[in-house]
Amino acid sequence: MFTGIVTDVGLVDEARRCGNLLLLKISSKKLAAECEISDSVSVNGVCLTMVKKERDCISFEAIASTLKDTNLKKLKKGDYINLETALKVGDKLGGHFVLGHIDCELKILKVIPRSQFWELTIDLPSRFRKYIIENGSIAVEGISLTVKKITSRSFSVNIIPFTYNNTTLRYKKVGSSLNVEFDHLLKKK
Repeated sequence: MFTGIVTDVGLVDEARRCGNLLLLKISSKKLAAECEISDSVSVNGVCLTMVKKERDCISFEAIASTLKDTNLKKLKKGDYINLETALKVGDKLGGHFVLGHIDCELKILKVIPRSQFWELTIDLPSRFRKYIIENGSIAVEGISLTVKKITSRSFSVNIIPFTYNNTTLRYKKVGSSLNVEFDHLLKKK
């Protein structure tokens, strides 16, 4: 379980397919120092198990079903990714409960710079409309955000300068694919 508060922005050193498996090697001095093999790490919002550690790099394996529903399949060497270590008992819960189980991949429709923040408008297929409310929580690329506005085809989130400058959102543009996890407290059976 995670909070949606990004610990570090890592750099993809290697993204290699091996059959239906994606092998990811990520440069992150911070997480290489903090994590151990078998730890769960949020990688762009996706809960993955760290399988290898060497110097300043950490490695993961992602299987076909994970790749199908996430933007991890599009990663390539040189891409930046959001990383978060798993929540530990006693840690501060600064965001909201994030499981790392991505619901869907959605596209950015608009990036609007405002005077003190950025507004991102993201597409919202009708089948997901029931999982989102204004002023509710949502995880986008593993980042805990607040839904500000909902229309019949999209929703918007506001990004403060700190979040913009300390996550991969600064590299995203119209058409970029985002991993989205809806607040599990809103999901109905």
